Amino acid sequence: MKPVRNTLLLIALTLFSLPIMALEMTEDDARECISAYIDRLKDAFGKYNDITKVTLANIQLEEKRVKVVFNKEEGNFVPLFPELTEGKFKTDAQENRYVNYHFTLYLLTKEIHDNPKFIEALEASQLTWDVFVMNPRQNVPYFTFTLSFSEIKNALTINNGDVTCDFKTFLSTSLVDRALKSLMEQVYIPHDSVGISFARLSPKYNTLKCIMLTTSELFEKMTATNGMVARNEWIEAFIEDCMAKNYYKQLLSVIKIKQPTVEIRVEDIYKKYAPVTFKVSTYDILAAVEQSTTGGLSAADYIVQQIGGSKQKSRDRGLFMLKYGDVAKQVREVAAASVDSSNRIYEVVEEMPEFPGGTLALANYLYNNVKYPPLAEQNKIQGRVNCVFVITNEGKVTDVQITSSSDPLLDEEAKRVISSMPKWIPGRHEGERVNTKYSVPVTFTLPN
Repeated sequence: MKPVRNTLLLIALTLFSLPIMALEMTEDDARECISAYIDRLKDAFGKYNDITKVTLANIQLEEKRVKVVFNKEEGNFVPLFPELTEGKFKTDAQENRYVNYHFTLYLLTKEIHDNPKFIEALEASQLTWDVFVMNPRQNVPYFTFTLSFSEIKNALTINNGDVTCDFKTFLSTSLVDRALKSLMEQVYIPHDSVGISFARLSPKYNTLKCIMLTTSELFEKMTATNGMVARNEWIEAFIEDCMAKNYYKQLLSVIKIKQPTVEIRVEDIYKKYAPVTFKVSTYDILAAVEQSTTGGLSAADYIVQQIGGSKQKSRDRGLFMLKYGDVAKQVREVAAASVDSSNRIYEVVEEMPEFPGGTLALANYLYNNVKYPPLAEQNKIQGRVNCVFVITNEGKVTDVQITSSSDPLLDEEAKRVISSMPKWIPGRHEGERVNTKYSVPVTFTLPN
């Protein structure tokens, strides 16, 4: 027995000497962790938040998502952080949505700071956080948005993992990140023979893909030496645009953190040459900040020196578009079609569709246009009909369906009035107009 006992002792010692590997969190453990967080939030139900001007009404864990509902009583929106957001949003409602979106992100990142296991739970659960800011009187959403794990991770990234800051600092950093995306997509090419017709930053891959148009005569100069002219032109133009902002240093900080990559696809508008793609790394951009790649020349002067032609004197999208407008327009339309051709219908998007004039205008439209069916009135039939429909990327109302019925007579009228609505402001996701599902209840109440 002694050799066997010694062998068992040796095996035991060997096992205990091996490093202990951390077990990955299971989906059940993740849901339990999130459920515990939700239970702690229940104490806040019904409490008014002075930062976002909303009240937490409900939060519940469902099969594939966490549903969060806030109530907002005020019908007239006012800017929540005008000192940061002035001039950055078309409407006060859009500003409110942006602030509410990032406040929800802020709360989640604070929980990650207090409970490091929470980030593992968010990743392992594969749940989205769908947030509804509701008008409780009419039971319709002012706006909705969804948070995925990648968006939560991005919020942590751009704050360098420091979520001990106050919300205003957190919001300010997010606005710089938003500005960076906008700047990268709108680089100005000031030349009569070069122009960017299409650019789009993919959040998933953190890569800007842009098409740089040129002519057959200049294509070889633009693409020679690993696209030196094309790459340097984009870099210098981008830096000039950044330097025009009063938060230039913050932009550089976000660039260092996010490490974006740029892919420039140079195309000959006459198609004599096949397109060629070049990459611009974060290092290339930051190196240009330290020492200009064009030897101190402006982007416009540099490209004139390299390939000739004329530089643009005013910022109106370039002489190139004026000179080759028809060809450039065709390329832009093809690029746009490649993005908008999807028939996908979204349920939750970054910017939900909006009825012209907002929620109150929608309520007025229904009040003025719903005609009580005479037979339903005679038989004292009343109730609420819930209609779900699609608002296309052009703003048209299509595919009206009844999901909650009171009576066929009421259903028919509700469907008619919804189908007759004017064009909406379409929803947007990742910067593009998209087809979005929307729901509106139509209430029929007999006079006393």
